[in-house]
Amino acid sequence: MTEVAIIDNEELAVLCDIVSGWGVRKWAESPGAAKKQALDRLIAHGYVETAHEGATTSYRHTTKAEILFAQLCVGISGG
Repeated sequence: MTEVAIIDNEELAVLCDIVSGWGVRKWAESPGAAKKQALDRLIAHGYVETAHEGATTSYRHTTKAEILFAQLCVGISGG
């Protein structure tokens, strides 16, 4: 059975930031309320996990996030 993924625009934006590596550590240190809530939801749903690197906490996407992006791309390309 295939799980239906439902994420909102804010979650998708945060996930894109994490996947691309752009600014992840910077905003992760003091995210706005909406981004923090979106990040918390992504972690709870298994799309993102924490990666502790020394004294710094960063985030990385999971295999579940890769599958989500693959599904989205197939839908966009019509394949």
